[in-house]
Amino acid sequence: MGGFAGRQLFYEFRVAGNWEVGRLDKMPPAKTPHFSEEMIQECLRIMETGDAEDLFEIIPRIGVLRDPRFHKPLIRMLSQSDAKRCEFAACAMGAMGDREFLGPLKTAFLEAQKIKGFAAHDWLLAVIEAIGEIGDDSAAEFFLPVLNSAEASPHLRMLKWIIESLGAIAQQGGIRSLEVLRDMTQHRNPELRAHALLELAVAYWHRPNEIEDSILNQIYGLTKDKHAVVAESAVAALQSLADVGCRRAEKLFFEPSD
Repeated sequence: MGGFAGRQLFYEFRVAGNWEVGRLDKMPPAKTPHFSEEMIQECLRIMETGDAEDLFEIIPRIGVLRDPRFHKPLIRMLSQSDAKRCEFAACAMGAMGDREFLGPLKTAFLEAQKIKGFAAHDWLLAVIEAIGEIGDDSAAEFFLPVLNSAEASPHLRMLKWIIESLGAIAQQGGIRSLEVLRDMTQHRNPELRAHALLELAVAYWHRPNEIEDSILNQIYGLTKDKHAVVAESAVAALQSLADVGCRRAEKLFFEPSD
């Protein structure tokens, strides 16, 4: 028999080390394992009363569990006066990867720039990294004014973090983030150009043979840049693409120089 209704649909699942098979219409209802609920409650308790060390230890669990009950306490913690707890909240949001956090993280980015001190520095980095991990391509437009208007020298480290964040988004398929990275390879600051080149390569690590010829040619052209840091980064970008299987990058990398 043709069509969905006429097919015998089966499921299989692992029980005590053995695979069991059954009809899909007889499949037992999904249940949250008891241990997962215990872990969720323990994470919620630590968010409420734990110290900094305890908080950072539960980030991997939060990233695995991704329970919606984590949202409110994390958003609340992100706006607290304790920069270390704010940093934890940003890291946990990145681990969860939920786009609901993008708005609060944008607000936190603006606030973190106003605060001085090492703890605030770590908080700002965590926020930028979390935005990249979430992978929403709209972040490119949010970061663009900062990339265009900020003086590179006093903010160089932050701008490099933003470029890395855009690289993470581009790796997840963010087209606008990829465009911004390409534009950044023409930035007036050589260090930022070099950083953008490396992140362009990172964007294609998991799909190296999908990179456009125009991007490869752009990278190759910058191997002859007058600034050594840019030229070296362009060579490194081609090498990294060749290492992950990009045949065209390998061909360009070993092409004789003029």
